[in-house]
Amino acid sequence: KQGVDDFAPAYIFDSGSTIEWTPSAEKLSSTAPGIKLACGPEQFMGQDVSVLEMDGTFDNISELVYVESVLQNSQTKFYGEMTQAMLKLADSPGSNNGTGLMQTIAAFAIRNLYEKKAAKAKNAAAVAAASA
Repeated sequence: KQGVDDFAPAYIFDSGSTIEWTPSAEKLSSTAPGIKLACGPEQFMGQDVSVLEMDGTFDNISELVYVESVLQNSQTKFYGEMTQAMLKLADSPGSNNGTGLMQTIAAFAIRNLYEKKAAKAKNAAAVAAASA
């Protein structure tokens, strides 16, 4: 959903643009018909939202770093963190497709939101203690 405090949705290439991208088969191994990612603004239940989607499966999860290089606002702390997280769960259902990727992106977004809210609460408590 657009306009949520302390949250910025993930997207590929350019925020707010409608994009469909099929990564090169030479850089991202996948069984036919390959992998396709898309993102863009939409309306959902009367709300402005940003949608990120993926169809297809990865043959080699470590090559996900290629997708990670074009993914923006993924809330990772370092380049390659998403690929590492996906590799840790390589034997789990959905780990080599959009289900696992979206769950991983959601986990990073939740972590980031929690850290922001926790820092605000800590700062508010420090201000209250200093003024008491």
